[in-house]
Amino acid sequence: MLKPIRQANRGEYFTIYSLDCSNDEAFGLQQLGCFVGACGRLISGSSDIILQIGETRLAISERLAKTILIRSQ
Repeated sequence: MLKPIRQANRGEYFTIYSLDCSNDEAFGLQQLGCFVGACGRLISGSSDIILQIGETRLAISERLAKTILIRSQ
């Protein structure tokens, strides 16, 4: 089942299914390793979302987190 990454539970592993944000935001995320098909884990789900994709940790806004659809592993 697909859901926005904002709805993931802390520690949950996921695969990114789509980036439904602006082209500029998607490009920036892709440069940091957050792309369709990438696997990761939610580190923190408070006001700012912290993801771990491979060896990289990313902090993203709640607004941007609503545009990243994931599938839980």
